[in-house]
Amino acid sequence: MSNILLIGIKGSGMSNLALILKKKGNFVFGIDKSDYYQSQDKLIQSNIEIFNKFSLSNISYKIDEIIYSTAYENHELVIFAKKNYKTLSYVEYLSQLTDNVASYAVAGTHGKTTTTAATAFALTYKERVKFPVFSIFGSSLIGKASCIYQGEEAFLLEACEYQNHFLTYKLQGALITSIDYDHPDFFKSLTQVKECFYKFATNLKNNGFLILNVDDQNVKSLKYQISNARKDLNIITYGFNDNSLFRIEKDAYSNKYKVKILRDEYFQFKYQDRTLINDIVGAAILSTCILLDRKDVQLYLNNDDIICDEVFTTLFRISLKALENFNNVKGRIELKAVSDNVIYIDDYAHHPKEIYTLVNELRTRYPNNKLFAIFSPHTASRTKALYKEFISVLLLFDKLIITKTFASARMDEDKNNLAKNLVRDLNKKLLTSFKVKLNAALYVKDIKDVASIASSMVEEGDVVISLGASNNDNLYKEIIKEKR
Repeated sequence: MSNILLIGIKGSGMSNLALILKKKGNFVFGIDKSDYYQSQDKLIQSNIEIFNKFSLSNISYKIDEIIYSTAYENHELVIFAKKNYKTLSYVEYLSQLTDNVASYAVAGTHGKTTTTAATAFALTYKERVKFPVFSIFGSSLIGKASCIYQGEEAFLLEACEYQNHFLTYKLQGALITSIDYDHPDFFKSLTQVKECFYKFATNLKNNGFLILNVDDQNVKSLKYQISNARKDLNIITYGFNDNSLFRIEKDAYSNKYKVKILRDEYFQFKYQDRTLINDIVGAAILSTCILLDRKDVQLYLNNDDIICDEVFTTLFRISLKALENFNNVKGRIELKAVSDNVIYIDDYAHHPKEIYTLVNELRTRYPNNKLFAIFSPHTASRTKALYKEFISVLLLFDKLIITKTFASARMDEDKNNLAKNLVRDLNKKLLTSFKVKLNAALYVKDIKDVASIASSMVEEGDVVISLGASNNDNLYKEIIKEKR
């Protein structure tokens, strides 16, 4: 057992790592800002102490090892730690884990948290709770208080492309959901992003597998490149695309879906948007591949499970049936409350394409309700690089409040008032077009003023969404309080 200090412990991945380290028998404690983050709840429940001063002077515990969030790479405390303690970054520590355990990852510009979580859910459902797997991803399963840790035969992780982090992992298999331009503070073009994902795919271990969502055109292009560069890889494709190995089809008369490899068996998930259905089907494929990628394969069948045809299709069917019960993760279309006939939802979407997927899903779920978004842009560089795309997608809401840009620990601050400019340009669109959904857009600089202003705008039947990657997920409580 070791005493391990985590700097930036409230981060989504770091908090899950902290829980796993404790499950493994270590004494874990951490340092982070005093600001409230949803991730700290599970740390407190697990009796993991959090210090709010970025200093070691007030910590009396012996420190054997330090792990730090890469967001604090240049912080003076991390610089000091590197000189005086065994110190690894979060990415370096995960890379070290992949050295020692059969490891699998979900990568992609969008959808990787949902897909990783859905895969973990399928791998831990019913009899599969006996499968010795652990998982680290950027949120927590709704309804599950702790992390995914059932043993250490397999490791499932969410792999992020930012700063080429995922190129350090040693993986036997991977799934790629999408490839799109993002993280403009690091990647200067979509071409650079594509090159990064190409390197990720070619880094897979010999005779590994690669699962690709070929509904995404950039992923589809990658398939042809990898097929030539790595002929040893088992490449599996999925999507609504006619040429997918695991082709998805929607029933014409219901909200059910089938995968053609399973003939005419239909499944009903808690989503309707195609992008989200792809995430679920991809997770079912990945979970099946992980279960079968073992020296001594065990099927972990329930009493009512029947093996028919091939083992793969049997396990794939079981995964899909399990995922009919998947309720997503915190911060992804998360229902927070229903009060006075107003629905409150929190969603992490912070890229135009993610917001577009969210709007489509919510319009399907709530076709007769108005969508009222309270959006905190995440990083000035992203807002600037994708400004036109943000304008287009934000017009799809009925009502909108935009708060100041959330810089996060990257210190990517909005010095040019881009958030305020978004509102200005959105309101110009309202004056010149009759075809947009949006009726009102306001800029509220101080997050402390949002609840009172929003409460005066909320109407019965509204769907209110706290939107973006900031820590505004408890805003709904303040709005409900103001309305009363």
